[in-house]
Amino acid sequence: MRAASFLATLLAIFPLSFSSASPHSSPRDNVELASRSASIITPEISALAESLIADYNVPGISVGVVRLNGSSVITEYGAWGNRTEDGDLADSQMITGLGSCSKAFLTSAIGILIDDFANGRNVTALPHGLDTLSWDTKVQALFPGDSVWKLEDNWATEKTNIADMLSMATGVTSNQFVYTRNDTPVSLAQRFRYIKPGFELREQWDYTNIFYFFATQIVTQYSGKTFQEFVKERIFNPLNMTSTTYSTQEANSTGHLSQSWAFVGRRIPIIIDDPVTSNLVAGAGGTLSNAVDMSKWAATVLNGGVDPVMNKTIIPQSAFAETTTARMIQAGNVTAEDETVSIIGYGLGWQRNSFLGHDVITHDGGIPGFVASLFVLPDDNLAVFALLNTDAPFQEVIPKAIISSVLGLNATTTSTPSTGAGSRRSLSARDTSTSGNCTQSSTALEKFAGDYTSPAYGNLTFCAPTSTNGSASAYCNSTLADFASIGPLDSNTLYASTNRIATHVSMQRTCAGSDDGAFIVTFQSIYANGYGRNTTAFSEAFSSELPPTHVECIMEGSNVTGCGWLDIEVSPIKSTGTPEERAQIWWTKRS
Repeated sequence: MRAASFLATLLAIFPLSFSSASPHSSPRDNVELASRSASIITPEISALAESLIADYNVPGISVGVVRLNGSSVITEYGAWGNRTEDGDLADSQMITGLGSCSKAFLTSAIGILIDDFANGRNVTALPHGLDTLSWDTKVQALFPGDSVWKLEDNWATEKTNIADMLSMATGVTSNQFVYTRNDTPVSLAQRFRYIKPGFELREQWDYTNIFYFFATQIVTQYSGKTFQEFVKERIFNPLNMTSTTYSTQEANSTGHLSQSWAFVGRRIPIIIDDPVTSNLVAGAGGTLSNAVDMSKWAATVLNGGVDPVMNKTIIPQSAFAETTTARMIQAGNVTAEDETVSIIGYGLGWQRNSFLGHDVITHDGGIPGFVASLFVLPDDNLAVFALLNTDAPFQEVIPKAIISSVLGLNATTTSTPSTGAGSRRSLSARDTSTSGNCTQSSTALEKFAGDYTSPAYGNLTFCAPTSTNGSASAYCNSTLADFASIGPLDSNTLYASTNRIATHVSMQRTCAGSDDGAFIVTFQSIYANGYGRNTTAFSEAFSSELPPTHVECIMEGSNVTGCGWLDIEVSPIKSTGTPEERAQIWWTKRS
């Protein structure tokens, strides 16, 4: 399609025009749209967006560009594709999940709470013996005793402060499989003590959601309001972010909530639709918003925490400085991965790096079915964000292309973005490449089936293809039927269902040499009845969040006593000791 046709398509989807304040408008309504003649969203940018939709299973995209001009916010929007499978068009009102772009709302809320305590505006007293609330306040001091806060390492329990949790410096690695959809921030925290840390406190950065799940409890316990109420009252309402919420029910009532799609091109349910799950993931990734509201947030971040229209401080200056300053090195040398980006530092809910020499405050995010990204370039008076209703990892493609175009940078953005080795893939048929000749195995696969338990991870029941485990038979019948919906069952594989981020787990015997207890665990979500209009079964792998994991089990005589997951986390893999000693997660077999 020619460039002129792309521009015509863009303008048909979302016309761009000037909008000036009316006699009855408030200062907040004085939001100026870029003129067509000065459009930042060029025909080339539109063509790039259209190629993502046409070639990469991206249903809908909404993009915003923000610049400041005194008290005016100059905003331009672009939208392409659909927000529903019925063909409703994506637009600037389309509400999607922000994923980890939510983290900055949590850290800002804690910064506001710290400022309240510093200025005597707090409504809740601190525990006895604690005089001040700051980023350096020890978490243990906020939750005295060991009924809530305790880590496996006693020194880390005593010394971890709020900033350590939020800068991902606790030494605890991802542990994405540890939480269930029934957890609360407190019930999850009560299992932290059983998680093996990958590193010492402050030794190494590793991306970890679980402490962001828990950190909302600081706001809830010490503000006198729920975390969601506090953020709405202190951030969303002052910025007139009327469509931004933590509730899918509220978002759906607007008529603008987008449906969500998996990377494989199939529609999936919104994972945070359940209120319990929504409450758990709120601080780490549970915000729902649209381009109109995100432009108000981006303008405030671009203006150092001050709403540029109302000239009102939303994020106290000290809190803004603390959250946007890099504390940990996320990537010390990333030129081989992306030559446009410098060393990446992680602050508190924000990354700080340099894009081709330009200072960037940024974060991207994703939950099943949605991805988002926000780039703020304070020295260039520019903020760009993208919201996609798929979990395909393309959220940075258009913002980087816009930044490169606006600033005249020598960066090449193609219409064939790399998905990376860790991205999700479809499992229309099971990958049995690890399964060798198992005919010589001396231990029947059924010996490894049954119930396993971990103090940190709870319970997990594996079924053999022939399982009829008494009371577990109904569970096994259902689990095996789910796996059978996407392909024939493998006689060398055990199967499990979960209520976690991945709905299903398989454990496939590797049959390497004479080791009967060696397996590979993989994770996926299976939709045996499809979802939406397409009712055919499909599965989405979770190899980026939960990589395939080597397993070693221990036998005592003819009985299996337990199995160790050896390399699910990024921490160093131990080469000596028993499987239980070397395991990052040890599962004791109960039956």
